[in-house]
Formats: sequence, structure tokens, C-alpha cells
Amino acid sequence: MSAARINVGIVGLGYWGKNLLRTFGRLETARVTGLCDVDPARLAAFAPDHPGARGAADYSELLRRDDVDTIVLATPPSRHHAMALAALEASKHVWVEKPLALTATDGRQLVETARRRGRVLFVDETFLYDPLVREMKRLIEAGRLGEVVHLSFERLGMGRIKRDSNVWWNSAPHDLSILLYLVPRPVEHVRLHEHSFLQPGIADVAVCDLELQGGVSAHVHLSWVHPEKTAKVVVVGRERMLVYEGRFEKRGLTLYDYALDRAAARPDAAGIVPLSHFQAYPLEVPGGAEPLALAAAHFAESILAGTEPLTSGARSLRVVEVLEAAEHAATRSEHRG
Repeated sequence: MSAARINVGIVGLGYWGKNLLRTFGRLETARVTGLCDVDPARLAAFAPDHPGARGAADYSELLRRDDVDTIVLATPPSRHHAMALAALEASKHVWVEKPLALTATDGRQLVETARRRGRVLFVDETFLYDPLVREMKRLIEAGRLGEVVHLSFERLGMGRIKRDSNVWWNSAPHDLSILLYLVPRPVEHVRLHEHSFLQPGIADVAVCDLELQGGVSAHVHLSWVHPEKTAKVVVVGRERMLVYEGRFEKRGLTLYDYALDRAAARPDAAGIVPLSHFQAYPLEVPGGAEPLALAAAHFAESILAGTEPLTSGARSLRVVEVLEAAEHAATRSEHRG
């Protein structure tokens, strides 16, 4: 590793790996020196655009190379633990896609190995690098919403239905990372119900209720069988609400100002608390670079400066713990056609 750049090996050149290759290929503080994929055709397809990167079909070969000091893993979740552990044991810095691991025990092993080896372990919780999510946190901490009492998450749509893992482990890491970023409190209770419509034993719809310390509640609705795509977060405070749409083609942030007239006692109200004020204010937040590019730059900066990243393995471990606790206690429904 030079004084100003990290030397990156990209592992897995499929759907998401090609985005990571593009992002790190453009990053001034990084140089792509290695490409790794079990499919020789993919290696051949990307090699011409990255002449400084040597291809390898054998992951262990990539780990032995001196011109690769950082591994970026874009592999299926079931392989995260073993591949990240091998990279850390080879004294490489590691970027791993979410989730960090599929059990809290495996996640803790990765965190401990990174600490022992003195290497950066980074989890790609991309949404935490979105300027709109950063603005949500700033508004919450500034007290603009009043006391936060509830958060609601929807991640819905059709497409990219996985065969090797369910919607909970694939989609919930996004929302749980945002929840614990906006409201960094312990999760005290979690209730998860999963539905399998498309494939036996693989949930494609999940509904989860969480209770955080201090009485804050959260609701997460995930679905791979929904006609409209959305990635929405609603934060309810006692004075105002925030709504965030995270789909990159329609990202936006709206503040809602509202007031309830609890003292009103009109005869015609018939037990209804009147809403005395409700107004929406779309917020203009400078977009800057795409969140993935901001995440990659932060990762490289953390390595070069020797600092802990926002989405370090140690911090992301909380997400895995909630994922696992919910899955262990989940109720399930099978729907056969």
C-alpha cells in the first residue's frame, strides 16, 4: 500500500461486484490491482478496462499476492464469513457486503480477528452514506422532531428473488442499520413473522416489530412480491415527522409539521382528537456523490488514516445480533399454490 492509495482486489464480478469495480476504479485513493471470479468469462470481460489488475479464479492465489492489501467481497451472504476470515488472516483489509455474517458468533470472530490483525473490517451499509440519511440524523439530534417515538420501514418490490437466502437476511440489514444509526439504543424485544409464497422454506415477505430501550418502537415490512418499488423510512416524533424515500431514482426527504388539538371537546368530534395543523415541507439536501462512492472513499480514508469507519464490523455486529435474534424467534407461514 502506498502512502496515498490502497491496492484493491475485487472478489465477485456479478450484479453488485461490477458496481464496486466501477466505484473503486474511479477512486483517487484506491487502485484496483486484482480481479477474482470463478467465471473466466467475467474476468475476461472486465480485464480490458482495468489493465493494471491481474485476474485470478483462485481466491487463495489473490490472498497471497503482495500487490493486493485490501479485499472487497461481493459474494453471496453464505460465503461472507469464511472469505472475510481468510482475508483478515492474510493481513488484508476487508470490505464485505451486508450482512457481516449469518450468525453473531461468526460476526464476533471476524471483529476479533480484525482487531488482532490490526486491519479495517468494513461492512457496506451503503444507505448510511446517503446525505439524506445523514440529514435525518442531524435533524433528530437537533431536536427538530421532538421526542422520537416510532420508526416505520418499507422495502418492497419485484425482482432479484434469491434462492440461497431469504428476504429477512437480504433486505433487513439495510433497515436495521438505518434504525440503529438514527436511534442508537439497544433493541429489547423483537417479533418477526415470515411468509413463503414463491419457494418452500425461503421467506419472500417478512414483517417485524421491534421495541428499543426507552419506549421507541419500529416496524419493518419487507417483500419480494410487491408491484411497486419503495425503500421508505418514516420517523415519527411528538412534534414533527420525517419521510425518506431511498430508491436512488426517486430519493427525497420530507419534513411534516403537525399538531393535535387534544384539548378540543366539540360535541360533533365523537371521540376524535382533531388534527389542528399538518403541513409538508420537502427538504433540499445537496446530493453530492452517490452513496456508494462516499462509502468507498470513507473506507479508503479509514485504512490510510488508521481510524474506525462508520460501518465497521464492530458496529455492524449489532445488526447481525438483531437479525439472528429475530430469526430464532420467528413464526412462519407456508403458502402453497
